[in-house]
Amino acid sequence: MNRDQKLQSIKEYLKKSQCARGTELASKFSLGLRRLSDYLRAINCLTSYSHRRSFYTLREIAHFDNQRIWRCPRKSALFSDLGSLDALVEWHIRNSPAGLTCRELSEITKVRVDCQIRHISKQRGLIRQKFDSEYVYFYKENEKLLQKQRAQRRKISSTAGPDLETTIEKDIASLRRDFQMALVLLNHPKESAASIVSRLGKMGYPITKEDLLDFFLRYDVKKNR
Repeated sequence: MNRDQKLQSIKEYLKKSQCARGTELASKFSLGLRRLSDYLRAINCLTSYSHRRSFYTLREIAHFDNQRIWRCPRKSALFSDLGSLDALVEWHIRNSPAGLTCRELSEITKVRVDCQIRHISKQRGLIRQKFDSEYVYFYKENEKLLQKQRAQRRKISSTAGPDLETTIEKDIASLRRDFQMALVLLNHPKESAASIVSRLGKMGYPITKEDLLDFFLRYDVKKNR
């Protein structure tokens, strides 16, 4: 089966199953995780933001609601047309009438978003203030929108903190893990996915094959020819 035939077979499989795990696709089509990431990218697949980003679907079969979310009916995996949970969280904060708390964002997205709030730096336009003992996140870069959101939040809250604060720091642990993954891949380019996972685990960075595939897709890492 040549590349074009395999791409078409993967598309047909996803159309039938609606979404599938990366490990399932790799096994069914006899592909390594790096090569699979190339194929998924070529057919414009979306990665789930739930289930540790382990499911994939075709953009053309997903039906997103007005919150820009689609739940695969067969697997209950969650996807966004924005491509990532970070982007989805930021979009909802920017378009909210009164800013949003982590709790409110988790209710919308149906997953915990604490890490995503940490990932979104102040350069991405978020700022926060306490209202009724909860941090509320606002979109910072549009001053008119920021003041409108804060005014509306004051109307629906009993108490407000005194000052605006910039968003808390990025998730350093996550960045450190990605750095170690990159180093291992550079130093051992011919090792299998299972070997890379095992090596990282021994180094104190436990990951799964799905984490490795997610790394390939997020950083556009392609298999060496």
